[in-house]
Amino acid sequence: YQIAAEKEYLISAIFKLLPYKQNEYEYLDNYFESVLQRLIGFNKISGCQPAVITIISLIEYARQESDFQEYRKAILDACGMVKLIKESDSDA
Repeated sequence: YQIAAEKEYLISAIFKLLPYKQNEYEYLDNYFESVLQRLIGFNKISGCQPAVITIISLIEYARQESDFQEYRKAILDACGMVKLIKESDSDA
Protein backbone atom coordinates (compact mmCIF):
# COMPACT_ATOMS: atom_id res chain seq x y z
CA TYR A 1 0.00 0.00 0.00
CA GLN A 2 2.84 2.42 0.77
CA ILE A 3 4.38 2.09 -2.68
CA ALA A 4 0.98 2.60 -4.34
CA ALA A 5 0.53 5.80 -2.31
CA GLU A 6 4.04 6.95 -3.19
CA LYS A 7 3.34 6.35 -6.88
CA GLU A 8 0.25 8.57 -6.67
CA TYR A 9 2.30 11.26 -4.94
CA LEU A 10 5.04 11.03 -7.57
CA ILE A 11 2.59 11.37 -10.46
CA SER A 12 1.12 14.46 -8.84
CA ALA A 13 4.53 15.96 -8.04
CA ILE A 14 5.88 15.34 -11.54
CA PHE A 15 2.71 16.64 -13.22
CA LYS A 16 3.03 19.94 -11.29
CA LEU A 17 6.15 20.62 -13.37
CA LEU A 18 3.85 21.49 -16.30
CA PRO A 19 1.92 24.43 -14.79
CA TYR A 20 5.03 25.53 -12.89
CA LYS A 21 6.91 25.88 -16.20
CA GLN A 22 3.95 27.58 -17.95
CA ASN A 23 3.54 30.05 -15.10
CA GLU A 24 7.30 30.67 -14.89
CA TYR A 25 7.36 29.59 -11.25
CA GLU A 26 10.23 31.38 -9.54
CA TYR A 27 11.45 28.26 -7.73
CA LEU A 28 11.06 25.78 -10.61
CA ASP A 29 14.67 24.61 -10.42
CA ASN A 30 14.35 24.03 -6.67
CA TYR A 31 11.18 22.04 -7.28
CA PHE A 32 12.96 19.92 -9.90
CA GLU A 33 15.67 19.27 -7.31
CA SER A 34 13.19 18.13 -4.66
CA VAL A 35 11.36 15.82 -7.11
CA LEU A 36 14.66 14.30 -8.21
CA GLN A 37 15.82 13.84 -4.59
CA ARG A 38 12.62 12.03 -3.76
CA LEU A 39 12.94 9.79 -6.82
CA ILE A 40 16.57 8.94 -6.07
CA GLY A 41 15.67 8.00 -2.50
CA PHE A 42 12.64 6.03 -3.65
CA ASN A 43 14.80 4.21 -6.18
CA LYS A 44 17.13 2.99 -3.43
CA ILE A 45 14.37 1.65 -1.21
CA SER A 46 12.35 0.15 -4.06
CA GLY A 47 15.16 -2.03 -5.35
CA CYS A 48 16.56 0.14 -8.15
CA GLN A 49 13.85 -0.60 -10.68
CA PRO A 50 14.61 0.32 -14.30
CA ALA A 51 11.40 2.39 -14.57
CA VAL A 52 12.63 4.75 -11.83
CA ILE A 53 15.91 5.41 -13.66
CA THR A 54 13.93 6.22 -16.82
CA ILE A 55 11.71 8.62 -14.85
CA ILE A 56 14.77 10.38 -13.40
CA SER A 57 16.27 10.62 -16.90
CA LEU A 58 13.09 12.09 -18.38
CA ILE A 59 12.83 14.68 -15.61
CA GLU A 60 16.48 15.65 -15.97
CA TYR A 61 15.94 15.97 -19.74
CA ALA A 62 12.88 18.20 -19.20
CA ARG A 63 14.83 20.34 -16.76
CA GLN A 64 17.26 21.29 -19.56
CA GLU A 65 14.67 21.53 -22.36
CA SER A 66 13.60 24.95 -23.65
CA ASP A 67 11.03 23.74 -26.23
CA PHE A 68 7.75 23.46 -24.32
CA GLN A 69 6.36 20.64 -26.48
CA GLU A 70 9.44 18.51 -25.78
CA TYR A 71 9.30 19.49 -22.10
CA ARG A 72 5.62 18.54 -21.91
CA LYS A 73 6.22 15.17 -23.61
CA ALA A 74 9.05 14.31 -21.21
CA ILE A 75 6.92 15.21 -18.16
CA LEU A 76 3.89 13.25 -19.40
CA ASP A 77 6.11 10.27 -20.31
CA ALA A 78 7.60 10.38 -16.81
CA CYS A 79 4.10 10.38 -15.27
CA GLY A 80 3.21 7.36 -17.41
CA MET A 81 6.39 5.54 -16.37
CA VAL A 82 5.47 5.88 -12.68
CA LYS A 83 2.59 3.48 -13.33
CA LEU A 84 5.16 0.84 -14.39
CA ILE A 85 6.91 0.83 -11.02
CA LYS A 86 6.38 -2.57 -9.43
CA GLU A 87 4.67 -2.53 -6.05
CA SER A 88 5.79 -6.03 -5.07
CA ASP A 89 7.92 -8.90 -6.37
CA SER A 90 4.76 -10.56 -7.71
CA ASP A 91 3.99 -7.63 -10.07
CA ALA A 92 4.69 -8.43 -13.70
